Amino acid sequence: MNNDQYRAPQHELNVLSSLMRDRSAWNQLVDRNRPDPQYWLLPDHFKSEWAGAAYTALLSGGLNEIEQRLRAFPNADPATVTANAVVASMLTPYQQRAAAGDPSAQAALNNSAYWAGVHGALLEMAKPSWPAKTAHIRHDAYVTTRAAQYPSEVEDVPFELSRGRGIDSEAVAKELAVIGAIINTPGRVEKFGFTPSSPDSSPYWLQPQDFGDPLTAEIWDALVTGPDPAIALPAASDPRLTTGQRATAMIQHIITRLAYNDHHRSTGSPEAKARLDANVHQTIATLLARATAPDYSPNPDNAAEYAVTFILEPSIPAAVEDLAGHVRDYGLADTSLDQVALELGTVEYALDQLAERLDEAPRTLAGYGTPDQISEPAPDQTEGPSYASRPIERRVLISLMQNPGQLHTGGPTRSLAEQDFTQPEHRFLFKAIQSLPPNAAQDPWLLNNQAQQLARYDGAPPLDFAELSSIEYAARTLTVPEADQGAGHLVTMTVRRTARDASTAVQAAAQKTHDPRALIDQSRQQFHQATREALRHHEQSVPAPTPYTAHQANVA
Repeated sequence: MNNDQYRAPQHELNVLSSLMRDRSAWNQLVDRNRPDPQYWLLPDHFKSEWAGAAYTALLSGGLNEIEQRLRAFPNADPATVTANAVVASMLTPYQQRAAAGDPSAQAALNNSAYWAGVHGALLEMAKPSWPAKTAHIRHDAYVTTRAAQYPSEVEDVPFELSRGRGIDSEAVAKELAVIGAIINTPGRVEKFGFTPSSPDSSPYWLQPQDFGDPLTAEIWDALVTGPDPAIALPAASDPRLTTGQRATAMIQHIITRLAYNDHHRSTGSPEAKARLDANVHQTIATLLARATAPDYSPNPDNAAEYAVTFILEPSIPAAVEDLAGHVRDYGLADTSLDQVALELGTVEYALDQLAERLDEAPRTLAGYGTPDQISEPAPDQTEGPSYASRPIERRVLISLMQNPGQLHTGGPTRSLAEQDFTQPEHRFLFKAIQSLPPNAAQDPWLLNNQAQQLARYDGAPPLDFAELSSIEYAARTLTVPEADQGAGHLVTMTVRRTARDASTAVQAAAQKTHDPRALIDQSRQQFHQATREALRHHEQSVPAPTPYTAHQANVA
C-alpha cells in the first residue's frame, strides 16, 4: 500500500508513527539473539530517504528529545511537540555537516518547503488517529525489511520471497511437516544452521525461496530466517510452557505476520485481498497446529533430511533456471557490456551460495553426481536477434590486412579474438593475421596459405577459396575505416551470443533429471566462460607489448 501524499509506503509510515506514539515500541526492533543487541530494521531498508532519516533521528536521540519536550510543555499539543522534536533531531546532522563546509547540507537546510512537508507528515503520524497499532510495529518493520531485500515486480506489492512452482498437496504437506517439526521442538532448528562464507547470508541453509509454495515460504521466513523470527520469541525457549502453549505462541506470531503481509499487499494483489476477506489465515493456523503433532510425519527428528529431499534439492533446477533467465534477459537486452558482466558475476556468486547451502545440508546422495553431466553443449539457437555480423567481419578483416598494426594498439581492435568471427574463413584469416609478422600479414599469398594451414591443424573443413579471394581483392581495391568501430561491434555480439548460449544450455539442463550438485557445477562452467567474454572488452584499455618487436635479436 503506497501513501502518495507522503511519498512513502504505508508500512514505513506505520513504523515511524508507532515509534512517535509509543516510546517503548523501539524494544520490538532489537535483535536480542546477537551477543551485541542491535536494531534489525536499518535506515537503509526505507525506500523513502526522508523516512529513513526520520527513523535514524528517532533512534539516535529523537525519542529522548520527544520525552523531554513533552515534560517541558505539558499543556501543548503532544503531536505538535513530537513533530517538532523529530524535525529538530533530523536537522542536527545537516547543521553539523553545513558547519563543516558541506554545500549539499547547506542547500538542504535552505529548502524550507521540504522541511515543512516533512513536519506536516510527522505531525499527522504522531496523532492518535493514525491508522496503525503500535503493538504491531514489529510486523510493519518486517514488511519494510523484506520489501528492501526481496522487492516485487508487481505494483503495490512490497515483496515476494519465492516463485511458486505449482507443487501438489502431498509436497505442501511435506513442507508443512518440516515447519511443524520446528514449531513442536524449536531446538530442531539447529540442524539447519551453518556458517556461510558471506557475513550477509542467512545462517540457515534452508531458505524461503527453496519452498515450492509461496505460503510455506513466508511461514518459514516468519518462523526461522526472517528478522524477528518466531523461534526467537521468549515463549519459544520458556521451559515453563507446555509444548502446546509454546506452539500456540509461535503460530500466533506467524499468522499475525502473514496477515500483515497481505494487508500491505491488498491494494496490488487480488489474491492477498481475497485471503484477508475470507479470513484464510485462521485456516492456516489450524493447519500449522495439526502439522506440529508428533504423528504428522513418520519421524519429526528427520526434519532436516526431509527438507533436503523434499524442499531444497527439488528447488535447485528452478533456481538455476531463474538465474539463466536473468542472464538471457541481459544478454538479449540493449544494455552495456558492463551490465552484462555485472549480471553474470552476480549469477556466479548466487550459484556459489547455492552450492554452499547444498553442501552443508545433510544430503542422502551427496557425492553421487555423474561426471559426464558436467559438460553439455548449448542447443541450436533459432530465436532472438541474429548474432552473425558477416559484413562487419569482412570490413574488420580488410582493415586489418591493410594495417595489421591495429591489433597492437589501444581500443576495441586489440580485444578481438577468433570467437568474434562467425564464419570459418573469417575466423582463420584473423588467426593468420595474428600469427604472422605485420609485413607478411599484408601479403595475400602468405596470408591465405597460413589460414588454410591453421584450418588443417584445427581439423576444420577446407576453407572457401572464393571467400578468401574476395576479401583479398577488397583489401587491395577498397578503402575502409579503421577496425575499431567494427571490432567493438563484434566483441559486443560475442558477449551477447555467449551469454545467450550459456543461459539456453543451463535452462535445458535444468529441465532434465540432473543431480543438483552436478547441475550447479555445469551452470557455473557455462556462466564462467560467458563472464570471461564479458570482461574481455575491459582489456582494450590496457597497453600490451607488440609480440613481433619484443623478441627481436640484435644482429649488428
